[in-house]
Amino acid sequence: MEERTRIAAEMHDVLAHRLTVIALHTGALKQRAADLPGPVANRIGLLRTASTEALGDLRDVLGVLRGHDTGETPASRVPGLPELSTVIDEARAAGAPIEAVIEGDPGSVPASHRLAIHRLAQEALTNARKHAAGATAQLEVRYGPPQSTVVIRNPAGASSEAAAEGSGYGLVGLAERVAALNGHLEYGPTGSGGWRVAATIPLDDQRSRGAA
Repeated sequence: MEERTRIAAEMHDVLAHRLTVIALHTGALKQRAADLPGPVANRIGLLRTASTEALGDLRDVLGVLRGHDTGETPASRVPGLPELSTVIDEARAAGAPIEAVIEGDPGSVPASHRLAIHRLAQEALTNARKHAAGATAQLEVRYGPPQSTVVIRNPAGASSEAAAEGSGYGLVGLAERVAALNGHLEYGPTGSGGWRVAATIPLDDQRSRGAA
């Protein structure tokens, strides 16, 4: 518990301040949106929304680390879990062409499965935008039962300046998240020079009954 509290304090000191600064500055710029070009104003609005939502996510995670949670996450607030359509819209607003096919009922699977799918979509679409700029990414999601699946593909494209800034740990962390749900994640290049990420997350009857 002491270690969790220490980690929570460090996360707050490092991240909360930076996110607050971003939110304040983008909020100030958003007030002058009428004086800015349309695409610039839209990007500022996206940054403002992302930074304020990230602050909310951070508060939820810190609460868990500090041991203040009750063991259950309120249905009205699952950290980092907007509608999947929102994730797709945000990626498109950032300039990524996306073809999406969503099947099944998100409410039929636990929040942990939905969160894993959202993180997979966010990470893979971000990587596609960084490493294959201008190429159309294809997102296919099916919510279980008996299992949830997500596949993201993108053809070859041009690398952006942000491609060199990645840590390389995003997909590794996602593999660990999927494995914790007894699922399987595979990713790698395709023969055509593109990239593919695919995950399968099993869902048994007991977990289905506990779906949020």
